[in-house]
Amino acid sequence: MDQLNFDGSCDPNPGGRMGFGWVISWEGERKPTEGRKEKQGSPSNTNNVAEYTALREGIAHYLELGGKGPLRVCGDSKLVISQMSGKWKVNNRNLALIKEQTDSLIQSCGLKVTFRWVPREQNSIADRLAMPAGVQARAAERQFIACPEKSGTSPLETQIRELNAHPSPGFKSFAGLKVGGFDRFSRTGLDELREQAGKDASALAVKEFREDGRHQASALRWMLRGLAVDLAIRKVKTDIEIASRKTRGR
Repeated sequence: MDQLNFDGSCDPNPGGRMGFGWVISWEGERKPTEGRKEKQGSPSNTNNVAEYTALREGIAHYLELGGKGPLRVCGDSKLVISQMSGKWKVNNRNLALIKEQTDSLIQSCGLKVTFRWVPREQNSIADRLAMPAGVQARAAERQFIACPEKSGTSPLETQIRELNAHPSPGFKSFAGLKVGGFDRFSRTGLDELREQAGKDASALAVKEFREDGRHQASALRWMLRGLAVDLAIRKVKTDIEIASRKTRGR
């Protein structure tokens, strides 16, 4: 059975540039085929739209190359896989349109398709191909104000290393980043944090969070724990969004 792995990303999410990647593994001795496309930023762009578009483009490419099926489609988006397999309903209009286009493409060719969810680590090639231009370069140019622990084995140290190594970590990765109690930075005041982090990092924290000293302090703490400067800012913004959602849900 032939297999299609797909992935999509939007940077930043929402509204950013979208990337679509796919890998076709052919039954027999034919070498795998890779493909990728991009789309410029738009208010309607999201990670889910990118995932669906990558699926549609991947199937179209498979058919263009003479694929006849049966085809196993694998992706790390539970939303797309569950909706395409009929387990979940599609409530978003933009996603419904792309799903209809994909269904039509499959049906017009009589293609037999099965859908399977796979964890992200089993979808790494498609994930890499889906990264929009410039994301990989930004990861290579990341700045640090403290050396990340290379040999640390605690869950926090492991998470920080993984985030630093990833070109474009997702919302869930930042949401799951927890200290797990208190460490040597937890009770350090803003003035001392500024002194330890330096002028440039402190100025960036002020720029991003203006007069909110609590958020500035949180960003500086993550930088001092070894998280890259840009990721520390995103971590705090993720925490702000989570708190806002909880407030709206009361």
